[in-house]
Amino acid sequence: MDWSWWRKAPQEPQLSDRIQTFFWAQGITSYGALYTLDGKPFAGPNIESAASPPTGLVATNAVASLAATNPRAKDFVEALWNTPVPSGQLRYYDGMLYLMSLMHCAGEFRIWGPQR
Repeated sequence: MDWSWWRKAPQEPQLSDRIQTFFWAQGITSYGALYTLDGKPFAGPNIESAASPPTGLVATNAVASLAATNPRAKDFVEALWNTPVPSGQLRYYDGMLYLMSLMHCAGEFRIWGPQR
């Protein structure tokens, strides 16, 4: 989001490409929610394995497409469009990320400053 609005940090496209390359390698429809620092899937106590990626992570990976330069970026946005509206216990947090990411990817997340 910072890159699409301000373009202040020139490393943001490279970082977005790296994030998306990592998750693409995990499987764009099957990556997990948690990973160790060395990139291995984390499945500790009380961590349930999901059949699909968590909505909030799908959403934020899609927003990374606004800075990404790799051709897979559109696949992350498409994954967001194809993700159902969150429900259940995590609906508030995932739902806010989902809504804000949809707005940003659609170009509708804007700065509303004071009228001058």
